[in-house]
Amino acid sequence: MLPLHKLTIPLLFKAIKTAAIVGSSLLLINQFDALFGEDTLRVLPAILTYCVPFLVFLYGNLSKES
Repeated sequence: MLPLHKLTIPLLFKAIKTAAIVGSSLLLINQFDALFGEDTLRVLPAILTYCVPFLVFLYGNLSKES
């Protein structure tokens, strides 16, 4: 069970910052043709591209032992 009492506002801001940086990089890699070409943007994968690093960052920080 994750210790949700460790979930703080600064931790959430760090998770958002990480998700913005990592998610944007992954979005450029995965949907380059949709962003700069003539392919269509796949919205759900684009949203998940940002959600996954956010959740992984939080899970990693909340599950570490200290």
